[in-house]
Amino acid sequence: MVTLFLVCLGLLSLWGVRGEVAPNFNNCKEFFFRETPVSGLNIALPTPVEPNTQKLTNPEKCLSAYNAASPAYICQIYNNQYYFATLYDRGRRIPLYSAYKMDIKGEPEREGSIVNYEPQLVHPELSKNQRKKKECLTEIKNYNNIPSNDCKESFPQYRQTYKLGWSQALDDNFGTYDRGHLNPAGHHGKGDASQATMTFTNVAPQNPKMNQVQWNQYEQKLKNDLSQGCSNMYVVTGVVPSTTWVDQNQRVNVPSHYWNAFCCTDNNDKPLRSGGALCPNTDEGVVTEYNTVADLQNVLGNDMSFGSNFNIFFNRCQI
Repeated sequence: MVTLFLVCLGLLSLWGVRGEVAPNFNNCKEFFFRETPVSGLNIALPTPVEPNTQKLTNPEKCLSAYNAASPAYICQIYNNQYYFATLYDRGRRIPLYSAYKMDIKGEPEREGSIVNYEPQLVHPELSKNQRKKKECLTEIKNYNNIPSNDCKESFPQYRQTYKLGWSQALDDNFGTYDRGHLNPAGHHGKGDASQATMTFTNVAPQNPKMNQVQWNQYEQKLKNDLSQGCSNMYVVTGVVPSTTWVDQNQRVNVPSHYWNAFCCTDNNDKPLRSGGALCPNTDEGVVTEYNTVADLQNVLGNDMSFGSNFNIFFNRCQI
Protein backbone atom coordinates (compact mmCIF):
# COMPACT_ATOMS: atom_id res chain seq x y z
CA MET A 1 0.00 0.00 0.00
CA VAL A 2 2.83 2.40 0.84
CA THR A 3 4.41 1.66 -2.54
CA LEU A 4 1.13 2.52 -4.26
CA PHE A 5 0.97 5.84 -2.42
CA LEU A 6 4.54 6.66 -3.45
CA VAL A 7 3.69 5.90 -7.08
CA CYS A 8 0.65 8.18 -6.82
CA LEU A 9 2.80 10.89 -5.32
CA GLY A 10 5.23 10.62 -8.23
CA LEU A 11 2.41 10.87 -10.76
CA LEU A 12 0.95 13.86 -8.96
CA SER A 13 4.32 15.57 -9.10
CA LEU A 14 4.46 15.02 -12.86
CA TRP A 15 0.97 16.44 -13.23
CA GLY A 16 2.08 19.49 -11.30
CA VAL A 17 4.80 20.19 -13.87
CA ARG A 18 2.29 19.93 -16.70
CA GLY A 19 -0.45 21.79 -14.82
CA GLU A 20 -2.85 24.06 -16.67
CA VAL A 21 -3.65 26.46 -13.81
CA ALA A 22 -0.58 28.64 -14.16
CA PRO A 23 0.78 32.19 -13.81
CA ASN A 24 0.06 32.93 -17.50
CA PHE A 25 -1.60 31.69 -20.71
CA ASN A 26 1.58 30.54 -22.45
CA ASN A 27 0.14 27.07 -23.12
CA CYS A 28 -3.04 28.35 -24.80
CA LYS A 29 -2.17 31.67 -26.45
CA GLU A 30 -3.76 30.54 -29.71
CA PHE A 31 -7.18 31.53 -28.39
CA PHE A 32 -6.19 35.20 -28.34
CA PHE A 33 -5.84 37.38 -31.44
CA ARG A 34 -2.19 37.22 -32.54
CA GLU A 35 -1.51 35.13 -29.45
CA THR A 36 -1.61 38.20 -27.22
CA PRO A 37 -3.67 37.76 -24.03
CA VAL A 38 -5.79 40.54 -22.57
CA SER A 39 -3.75 42.76 -20.25
CA GLY A 40 -4.26 45.20 -17.41
CA LEU A 41 -7.30 43.54 -15.82
CA ASN A 42 -6.08 43.80 -12.25
CA ILE A 43 -9.39 43.57 -10.42
CA ALA A 44 -9.42 40.03 -8.96
CA LEU A 45 -9.91 39.67 -5.23
CA PRO A 46 -7.31 37.72 -3.21
CA THR A 47 -7.85 34.02 -2.68
CA PRO A 48 -10.04 33.47 0.41
CA VAL A 49 -8.06 32.69 3.54
CA GLU A 50 -9.06 29.74 5.72
CA PRO A 51 -9.33 31.29 9.22
CA ASN A 52 -9.05 28.17 11.37
CA THR A 53 -5.69 26.53 10.72
CA GLN A 54 -4.16 26.55 14.20
CA LYS A 55 -4.90 22.89 15.01
CA LEU A 56 -4.46 21.50 11.52
CA THR A 57 -1.64 19.16 10.59
CA ASN A 58 0.35 20.10 7.49
CA PRO A 59 -1.87 22.98 6.23
CA GLU A 60 0.74 24.01 3.63
CA LYS A 61 0.22 20.72 1.81
CA CYS A 62 -3.42 20.09 2.62
CA LEU A 63 -4.61 23.63 1.86
CA SER A 64 -2.09 24.39 -0.87
CA ALA A 65 -4.48 26.23 -3.21
CA TYR A 66 -5.75 28.45 -0.40
CA ASN A 67 -2.59 30.52 -0.65
CA ALA A 68 -2.47 30.55 -4.45
CA ALA A 69 -2.38 33.74 -6.47
CA SER A 70 -5.60 35.28 -7.74
CA PRO A 71 -6.57 35.43 -10.55
CA ALA A 72 -5.90 31.93 -11.83
CA TYR A 73 -4.94 31.51 -15.50
CA ILE A 74 -6.77 28.41 -16.76
CA CYS A 75 -6.01 26.77 -20.08
CA GLN A 76 -9.26 24.83 -20.32
CA ILE A 77 -8.59 21.17 -21.13
CA TYR A 78 -11.24 18.58 -21.92
CA ASN A 79 -10.21 15.03 -22.88
CA ASN A 80 -6.57 16.13 -23.04
CA GLN A 81 -7.12 18.91 -25.57
CA TYR A 82 -7.09 22.69 -25.19
CA TYR A 83 -10.34 24.49 -26.07
CA PHE A 84 -10.21 28.01 -24.59
CA ALA A 85 -8.67 30.21 -21.91
CA THR A 86 -10.24 31.59 -18.71
CA LEU A 87 -9.07 34.20 -16.23
CA TYR A 88 -10.62 33.05 -12.93
CA ASP A 89 -11.17 35.29 -9.91
CA ARG A 90 -10.55 33.00 -6.93
CA GLY A 91 -11.82 35.60 -4.46
CA ARG A 92 -15.19 36.06 -6.13
CA ARG A 93 -15.37 32.48 -7.47
CA ILE A 94 -16.31 33.64 -10.96
CA PRO A 95 -14.48 33.88 -14.29
CA LEU A 96 -13.47 37.42 -15.23
CA TYR A 97 -13.36 36.46 -18.91
CA SER A 98 -13.04 33.55 -21.30
CA ALA A 99 -11.20 33.84 -24.62
CA TYR A 100 -11.88 31.48 -27.53
CA LYS A 101 -12.02 31.03 -31.30
CA MET A 102 -15.56 30.62 -32.53
CA ASP A 103 -16.41 27.63 -34.71
CA ILE A 104 -18.14 29.75 -37.36
CA LYS A 105 -19.53 26.88 -39.43
CA GLY A 106 -20.01 24.32 -36.67
CA GLU A 107 -23.50 23.07 -35.85
CA PRO A 108 -23.99 23.67 -32.11
CA GLU A 109 -25.20 21.18 -29.54
CA ARG A 110 -28.83 21.56 -28.55
CA GLU A 111 -28.45 20.11 -25.07
CA GLY A 112 -25.87 20.09 -22.32
CA SER A 113 -25.45 20.53 -18.59
CA ILE A 114 -22.78 22.33 -16.61
CA VAL A 115 -21.16 19.49 -14.71
CA ASN A 116 -17.38 19.98 -14.69
CA TYR A 117 -14.95 21.51 -12.21
CA GLU A 118 -11.26 22.44 -12.24
CA PRO A 119 -9.25 20.07 -9.99
CA GLN A 120 -6.10 22.23 -10.04
CA LEU A 121 -7.92 25.07 -8.31
CA VAL A 122 -8.02 22.72 -5.30
CA HIS A 123 -4.45 21.44 -5.54
CA PRO A 124 -2.06 22.23 -8.42
CA GLU A 125 -0.88 18.61 -8.39
CA LEU A 126 -4.28 17.25 -9.45
CA SER A 127 -5.45 16.45 -12.97
CA LYS A 128 -5.16 19.12 -15.65
CA ASN A 129 -8.45 17.96 -17.24
CA GLN A 130 -11.88 19.20 -16.26
CA ARG A 131 -13.58 16.64 -14.03
CA LYS A 132 -17.11 15.90 -12.88
CA LYS A 133 -17.76 16.42 -9.17
CA LYS A 134 -17.44 12.74 -8.19
CA GLU A 135 -14.14 12.46 -10.05
CA CYS A 136 -12.83 15.62 -8.38
CA LEU A 137 -13.77 14.33 -4.95
CA THR A 138 -11.98 11.06 -5.66
CA GLU A 139 -8.83 12.93 -6.70
CA ILE A 140 -8.95 15.04 -3.54
CA LYS A 141 -9.44 11.90 -1.44
CA ASN A 142 -6.43 10.23 -3.07
CA TYR A 143 -4.37 13.36 -2.48
CA ASN A 144 -5.45 13.46 1.17
CA ASN A 145 -4.47 9.81 1.63
CA ILE A 146 -0.88 10.19 0.46
CA PRO A 147 1.10 9.60 3.69
CA SER A 148 3.45 12.55 3.21
CA ASN A 149 0.48 14.91 2.87
CA ASP A 150 -1.22 13.69 6.07
CA CYS A 151 -4.52 15.42 5.25
CA LYS A 152 -6.77 13.77 7.84
CA GLU A 153 -10.43 14.23 6.95
CA SER A 154 -11.30 14.31 10.64
CA PHE A 155 -10.55 18.00 10.11
CA PRO A 156 -13.58 19.60 8.34
CA GLN A 157 -11.24 21.85 6.32
CA TYR A 158 -9.66 18.77 4.70
CA ARG A 159 -12.88 17.12 3.63
CA GLN A 160 -13.37 16.70 -0.09
CA THR A 161 -16.52 18.75 -0.69
CA TYR A 162 -15.28 21.51 1.61
CA LYS A 163 -12.03 21.88 -0.34
CA LEU A 164 -13.76 21.77 -3.73
CA GLY A 165 -16.25 24.42 -2.64
CA TRP A 166 -13.51 26.60 -1.18
CA SER A 167 -11.71 26.73 -4.51
CA GLN A 168 -14.63 27.42 -6.88
CA ALA A 169 -18.40 27.80 -7.14
CA LEU A 170 -20.48 24.66 -6.72
CA ASP A 171 -23.74 23.81 -8.46
CA ASP A 172 -25.86 24.84 -5.47
CA ASN A 173 -24.18 28.26 -5.05
CA PHE A 174 -26.18 30.10 -7.74
CA GLY A 175 -29.49 30.61 -5.95
CA THR A 176 -32.13 31.92 -8.38
CA TYR A 177 -29.53 33.01 -10.95
CA ASP A 178 -28.78 31.17 -14.19
CA ARG A 179 -25.34 29.70 -14.73
CA GLY A 180 -24.36 32.14 -17.44
CA HIS A 181 -21.73 30.98 -19.95
CA LEU A 182 -18.94 33.34 -20.90
CA ASN A 183 -17.80 31.01 -23.67
CA PRO A 184 -21.17 29.68 -24.89
CA ALA A 185 -21.63 26.12 -26.11
CA GLY A 186 -23.53 27.49 -29.11
CA HIS A 187 -20.35 29.06 -30.51
CA HIS A 188 -18.84 25.61 -31.06
CA GLY A 189 -19.65 22.49 -33.00
CA LYS A 190 -21.04 19.28 -31.56
CA GLY A 191 -18.77 17.14 -29.45
CA ASP A 192 -15.90 17.90 -27.11
CA ALA A 193 -15.54 21.58 -28.06
CA SER A 194 -19.08 22.22 -26.90
CA GLN A 195 -18.78 19.99 -23.84
CA ALA A 196 -15.60 21.78 -22.78
CA THR A 197 -17.66 24.91 -22.07
CA MET A 198 -19.71 23.03 -19.47
CA THR A 199 -17.47 23.90 -16.54
CA PHE A 200 -18.21 26.00 -13.49
CA THR A 201 -15.05 28.00 -14.17
CA ASN A 202 -16.73 29.29 -17.36
CA VAL A 203 -20.02 30.48 -15.81
CA ALA A 204 -21.13 33.27 -13.51
CA PRO A 205 -24.49 34.15 -11.91
CA GLN A 206 -26.67 35.68 -14.62
CA ASN A 207 -30.17 37.12 -14.47
CA PRO A 208 -32.44 34.45 -16.04
CA LYS A 209 -34.27 36.81 -18.41
CA MET A 210 -31.09 38.60 -19.48
CA ASN A 211 -29.40 35.24 -20.08
CA GLN A 212 -32.25 33.66 -22.02
CA VAL A 213 -33.43 36.71 -23.97
CA GLN A 214 -31.22 39.78 -24.42
CA TRP A 215 -27.78 38.20 -24.12
CA ASN A 216 -28.86 35.05 -25.93
CA GLN A 217 -30.04 37.15 -28.86
CA TYR A 218 -26.70 38.93 -28.99
CA GLU A 219 -24.79 35.62 -28.86
CA GLN A 220 -26.85 34.36 -31.80
CA LYS A 221 -26.22 37.58 -33.72
CA LEU A 222 -22.50 37.18 -33.06
CA LYS A 223 -22.58 33.63 -34.44
CA ASN A 224 -25.00 34.06 -37.34
CA ASP A 225 -24.47 37.65 -38.51
CA LEU A 226 -21.33 39.32 -37.18
CA SER A 227 -19.16 36.34 -38.17
CA GLN A 228 -20.26 36.42 -41.82
CA GLY A 229 -17.30 36.62 -44.21
CA CYS A 230 -14.79 35.84 -41.44
CA SER A 231 -12.25 33.05 -41.67
CA ASN A 232 -11.44 33.40 -37.97
CA MET A 233 -13.44 34.92 -35.14
CA TYR A 234 -11.51 35.70 -31.95
CA VAL A 235 -13.85 36.34 -29.03
CA VAL A 236 -13.38 37.50 -25.45
CA THR A 237 -16.43 37.55 -23.18
CA GLY A 238 -16.25 38.75 -19.61
CA VAL A 239 -18.08 40.18 -16.63
CA VAL A 240 -17.95 43.27 -14.44
CA PRO A 241 -17.87 42.23 -10.75
CA SER A 242 -20.17 44.06 -8.34
CA THR A 243 -20.76 44.50 -4.62
CA THR A 244 -23.66 42.01 -4.83
CA TRP A 245 -23.28 38.37 -3.84
CA VAL A 246 -25.58 35.39 -4.31
CA ASP A 247 -26.07 35.09 -0.55
CA GLN A 248 -24.91 36.60 2.71
CA ASN A 249 -21.95 34.22 2.92
CA GLN A 250 -20.36 36.15 0.04
CA ARG A 251 -19.17 33.00 -1.68
CA VAL A 252 -20.07 33.84 -5.28
CA ASN A 253 -20.20 37.33 -6.75
CA VAL A 254 -23.03 38.51 -9.01
CA PRO A 255 -21.66 40.54 -11.95
CA SER A 256 -23.25 43.90 -12.66
CA HIS A 257 -22.68 43.53 -16.44
CA TYR A 258 -21.62 41.07 -19.12
CA TRP A 259 -19.34 42.30 -21.93
CA ASN A 260 -18.04 40.96 -25.21
CA ALA A 261 -15.34 41.85 -27.74
CA PHE A 262 -14.66 40.18 -31.10
CA CYS A 263 -12.11 40.37 -33.90
CA CYS A 264 -13.05 39.03 -37.34
CA THR A 265 -10.14 38.17 -39.66
CA ASP A 266 -9.55 36.74 -43.14
CA ASN A 267 -7.65 33.53 -43.92
CA ASN A 268 -4.35 35.39 -43.47
CA ASP A 269 -5.49 36.60 -40.03
CA LYS A 270 -5.80 40.16 -41.34
CA PRO A 271 -8.53 42.06 -39.44
CA LEU A 272 -11.76 42.67 -41.33
CA ARG A 273 -13.84 44.18 -38.53
CA SER A 274 -14.22 44.23 -34.77
CA GLY A 275 -16.71 45.33 -32.18
CA GLY A 276 -18.18 44.61 -28.80
CA ALA A 277 -21.16 44.74 -26.50
CA LEU A 278 -22.13 45.47 -22.90
CA CYS A 279 -25.34 44.57 -21.03
CA PRO A 280 -26.50 45.13 -17.43
CA ASN A 281 -27.16 41.86 -15.63
CA THR A 282 -30.83 42.65 -14.95
CA ASP A 283 -34.32 41.78 -16.17
CA GLU A 284 -34.51 44.91 -18.27
CA GLY A 285 -30.85 45.03 -19.33
CA VAL A 286 -30.34 46.43 -22.82
CA VAL A 287 -27.41 45.27 -24.95
CA THR A 288 -25.31 48.22 -26.10
CA GLU A 289 -23.21 47.38 -29.14
CA TYR A 290 -19.94 49.14 -30.03
CA ASN A 291 -18.49 49.55 -33.50
CA THR A 292 -14.95 49.47 -32.16
CA VAL A 293 -13.28 47.58 -29.34
CA ALA A 294 -11.63 50.85 -28.30
CA ASP A 295 -15.04 52.32 -27.46
CA LEU A 296 -15.89 49.29 -25.32
CA GLN A 297 -12.49 49.47 -23.59
CA ASN A 298 -13.04 53.13 -22.74
CA VAL A 299 -16.36 52.33 -21.07
CA LEU A 300 -14.94 49.38 -19.13
CA GLY A 301 -11.77 51.24 -18.23
CA ASN A 302 -13.40 54.49 -17.11
CA ASP A 303 -17.00 53.76 -16.12
CA MET A 304 -16.49 50.19 -14.84
CA SER A 305 -13.16 50.88 -13.08
CA PHE A 306 -11.10 48.39 -15.08
CA GLY A 307 -8.38 51.03 -15.36
CA SER A 308 -6.56 52.76 -18.20
CA ASN A 309 -4.16 49.82 -18.76
CA PHE A 310 -6.96 47.40 -19.65
CA ASN A 311 -6.43 46.23 -23.24
CA ILE A 312 -8.21 43.49 -25.17
CA PHE A 313 -6.68 43.42 -28.66
CA PHE A 314 -3.96 46.09 -28.25
CA ASN A 315 -5.44 48.19 -31.07
CA ARG A 316 -4.36 45.49 -33.52
CA CYS A 317 -7.91 44.80 -34.67
CA GLN A 318 -8.98 48.36 -35.44
CA ILE A 319 -10.37 48.80 -38.93
